[in-house]
Amino acid sequence: MPPSTKAHEVSPNNPCPFLRALVCAGMLPDDVASLGKVTNVITRVAKTGDGHPNLPGAAIRAIAAAANGLNPLQVVRNAKSGVHLNALRNGPLDKNGAGSGILDAEANVVKAELDRLDEFASEKVSASGEKERGLDLNELVHMMNENFKRAEGRRRVIDRFLMDGEWPILLKVMGKSGKDGRYLSVEEVRQLFRERKLPERMMSQLET
Repeated sequence: MPPSTKAHEVSPNNPCPFLRALVCAGMLPDDVASLGKVTNVITRVAKTGDGHPNLPGAAIRAIAAAANGLNPLQVVRNAKSGVHLNALRNGPLDKNGAGSGILDAEANVVKAELDRLDEFASEKVSASGEKERGLDLNELVHMMNENFKRAEGRRRVIDRFLMDGEWPILLKVMGKSGKDGRYLSVEEVRQLFRERKLPERMMSQLET
């Protein structure tokens, strides 16, 4: 399904910025989506990124199956009936504020946290020669380590591992091929959070 020109409402109980963009574009429902639907949409959208990145469908399905709870009955329920995208908050994949903190508990953008991205970024040069602020893998790892460090006293050990399934994957999907390697455009990340939109260079490939 191509993205909709109409912005769809997104539940505040969906804390994932990438999924929020897909729901906003009408590519995924705001409530329940089958594991097959989620997998197909994510892999299709990922391939529109620079270098046509390929995400493993089996991993996506496994994550979606456990997204609403690790109880075996819940996992089986998700596998049969679908993942509740409007009930991801406080689930096993939610770090409850131990991550970037860019979205608060009501999914409002926290400006100070969004601006903080620039503290870890540096000037990048795109393949076309354009200069912009961006975050490469080393800078993202530094940011994730600092996020985990500042959450001392309210974090779980698993939260740091969960981060590795977020920002590095976003880099793989949404990153640009720069002169010195792949990087996330700070401006595009800001758009993702503020407007719930993926880069136009990706979305335009889905409109046909």
